[in-house]
Amino acid sequence: MRKLKVLMLGWEDQPILNGGVGKACFHLAEALAKQVELTMIVPQADNLALDQHAEVVGLDGLDLEEIKQAPVAKTFERFATTHRVPAALFPYEDPAAPGAQAYSQEGEAEEKLASANGLGEPQIPSSPAPAPAYAFPQGQPQITYTSSTKGTLNFEVIQFARYAARLASHKEFDAVYAHDWMTFLAGMEIKNQRKVPLIVHVHSLSFDRQVGEPLGWVYELETKAMHEADLILTVSDRTARMITKRYGISAKKVQVVYNGAVKTELSPVKSPKRKQVTFLGRLVAQKGPLQFLRVAKLVLNKDPEVTFVVAGHGPQLDEAKQMVKRLGIEAAVTFTGFLPPVKAEALLKNSSVFCLPALSEPFGLAALEATQAGLPVVITYQTGAAEVLPEASIADCNDTEGLAQHILQLLEDEELRKNQVEANQKAVQKLTWGTTADQVMESLHSVLLLQE
Repeated sequence: MRKLKVLMLGWEDQPILNGGVGKACFHLAEALAKQVELTMIVPQADNLALDQHAEVVGLDGLDLEEIKQAPVAKTFERFATTHRVPAALFPYEDPAAPGAQAYSQEGEAEEKLASANGLGEPQIPSSPAPAPAYAFPQGQPQITYTSSTKGTLNFEVIQFARYAARLASHKEFDAVYAHDWMTFLAGMEIKNQRKVPLIVHVHSLSFDRQVGEPLGWVYELETKAMHEADLILTVSDRTARMITKRYGISAKKVQVVYNGAVKTELSPVKSPKRKQVTFLGRLVAQKGPLQFLRVAKLVLNKDPEVTFVVAGHGPQLDEAKQMVKRLGIEAAVTFTGFLPPVKAEALLKNSSVFCLPALSEPFGLAALEATQAGLPVVITYQTGAAEVLPEASIADCNDTEGLAQHILQLLEDEELRKNQVEANQKAVQKLTWGTTADQVMESLHSVLLLQE
């Protein structure tokens, strides 16, 4: 039996850029390529290195072959035919940052969703559309996409979709597989153009990123893509429930496929030399960095010897530093900024407890990484990883006292630490990317059978 041919719309293969979704896409693609004939279309920001052996395809006379290309540490080219298109997609960074400034709609022109024959060109500017009501969608809504100058997120999403659709018109494949919302427009266009099933993999939703207040056009894009998709894969049951509740999607169309663990080796539980609690992640509202500091204040009220490390960068960094001063805990809190993987791993191994008091976290790969590093974890019921870490210490995201109490207990009770870490590590060992790829393959076959 021939291998399935799958066209995956993925992410830049340097996970430093897009956090958890970048890591997940890379490792899942690597595992999936062992079972299918995989072709990747990934965005490549203009100022980032291209792999020197990459097959780069131009569009509309744009010649990329003369660009000086430098090696990239991790590349999809090792296991899949890869095409890179010029689009700076930074979906989860500060909207004010270069290449990610996008959510402003003032003065922008409307652009209707492409028909099956091709993506349209911007229309004459008109009055801004009223804000959508976030009720359960009925059917497939008409979407208005805003376009602006190069460098805005609106522009880059459409840019990626146009390039991807043109590239796909010359490829043979059985299904198109799109990862997260910024590839969904391209996925829909390719589905309509090539008449193949569309599988969308949801790593996060606008309801997560905006903590219950999604931005209009992104929410609309997610909604239409999930209605058009033949199958929706999610990283947690929590996300699956949110899709059915907030987007009006039938539960029969949604399947949970948990993320895998990137590494296989496990560090043993050890008694920490000092009491150090670590937060590792982007400093955005959904991750709960400000709640981490409130929890830190309560812990310090009980045990002033505890120290806290905030590792990561993001739009809430300045606010977090101001909160530390306001709470009077400057001496106990350290901000490291962004840490590359090796330093992040070293930080975890030198910590006592990992705490991610997320307000809305679809999965939370950092909790798995902390478990692998031999750390007990304190997370919230609003975190998808709670579904796969059976002995994690869990509280509601708003239960500051409960989160603080969990930390204090883990710092004081060696037996509790040991039991939690060993149980969670046993669970993590079952979460491999190979297993995730097997589940994706099963889903692909089920969709293709329905198409026959």
